[in-house]
Amino acid sequence: MSEIDFYKRLNRLEKRRKGTDLTYNAFDSVTAGVTSFNEFDELKRTIEKWQIVSDKPSIRYAVGAMQEVSKRYTEISIETAKRIEKQLEPRLLNNHNIVTEYRLQGSVPLNIHIKGVSDVDLLVLNKSHYRTEGYLGTLRHDDIKILRELRNACTYELRQAYPAVTIDTTGAKSITLTGGSLPRDVDVVPSHWVETYEYQQQKHLYLRGVNILDNKTPTTLMNLPFKHIFYIDYKCKYYADGGLKKSIRLCKTIKADLVEEGKVIYLSSFDLASIMYHSNLENLKKGRTNALAIVLETKRFFDYLYHNPNYRNSLYTPDMTRKIFDSYQKETSLTTMSIALDKLVTEIRKDLGYLYDETIGSYPLVI
Repeated sequence: MSEIDFYKRLNRLEKRRKGTDLTYNAFDSVTAGVTSFNEFDELKRTIEKWQIVSDKPSIRYAVGAMQEVSKRYTEISIETAKRIEKQLEPRLLNNHNIVTEYRLQGSVPLNIHIKGVSDVDLLVLNKSHYRTEGYLGTLRHDDIKILRELRNACTYELRQAYPAVTIDTTGAKSITLTGGSLPRDVDVVPSHWVETYEYQQQKHLYLRGVNILDNKTPTTLMNLPFKHIFYIDYKCKYYADGGLKKSIRLCKTIKADLVEEGKVIYLSSFDLASIMYHSNLENLKKGRTNALAIVLETKRFFDYLYHNPNYRNSLYTPDMTRKIFDSYQKETSLTTMSIALDKLVTEIRKDLGYLYDETIGSYPLVI
C-alpha cells in the first residue's frame, strides 16, 4: 500500500485548483462584473491535461502540483483587484485629497499561486509621499501618521463602495475584503514608495521598496516585493526554462497537503520560493522534456539542505532582506518537507517500476 493517499491528495488538488474547495461559492453573484456563473461552471467542469497525463496516481499528482492554474482564474483575480482600484482611486482623491497608485504583490503577479480562487494583495500607494531609504528610521513617526490616514480613508471608502462585502480591519498590515460581489478575497495594503540606495543608483523600478504600516505595534516596515518578483521571474525564464516556478508550485502544493494531513509547516510561500531560487537551475531546466526531473531536483535540493546546515543557514532571500532559515521552526519544517518529497519520489519509482531515482528524470513526460 502507498505511503501517500493519492486519492485524497488528487481530490484536494483538483478542488484547490478549481475553487470547489471553498465553503461558499465565490461566483454566486452574476453582478460581479468579471465573470458569470455559467463561465465558472464551465471552468469547474474542464478536464485539465495533468488529470489524464498518466494512469499512475503519483505521476498525476506530481505533474498537477507543478502546473500553473487556469489562465482565466488568474485573470479574474487580477480583474477583481482592478475593480477595487477603480473604486478607491477617485474616492481617495475627491474625498480625502490623497493621490494614489496601485500595484499587485505576492504569488498572483509572480504566477506561483496554486489556488484557482486565490486571494490578491493590492498595494495602495500614497503617490504624494515617499522616503529615501536613509530617512526611514528618523522620520518613522511621520510615516505612521500618514499611513494611518491612508488606512482610515481606505477603510471608510471601501465600506461606502462595497456595503455587502465583509471588510475586516483587524489585520495589522492589510484590510481584507471578502464576499459580496467580489469573486476573490482582496487584501488592501496601505503603503508608500521607498527609494532604496540601489534604486537611487540604478533607477530600475523593481528596486523600489514600499513602506507599509504595522497598525498593531505601531511601526512601519520596508519591503521589496518587486525585487523578489523580478529575480525569481528572471531566473525562471532565462536559466530554468520555466522549471523554477513549477518547483515552487510543487513545494506549495506539498505544504498545503501536509497541513491538511495534520502537519505544521513554518515555511511561508515566500520562504519556499526563496529556497528553490538557490537550487540547480540546469536540473530544473530538464523539466522541459522530462517533467519529473523537476521533482527529482526539488527532492535533491531539500535533502542537500538538510544534510548541509552551514550552507543552508547561509542562504538569503532573493531580495537580500534576510536569511531564509531564520528560526528553528523553519529548520524542522525543512525536514518535514524533505521527508514528504522523499516519499513522493519513492511512490513515483514504484509506479514506474524503476529501481533508482535518477532514471525518473529520463522518463519522457512533457506537459
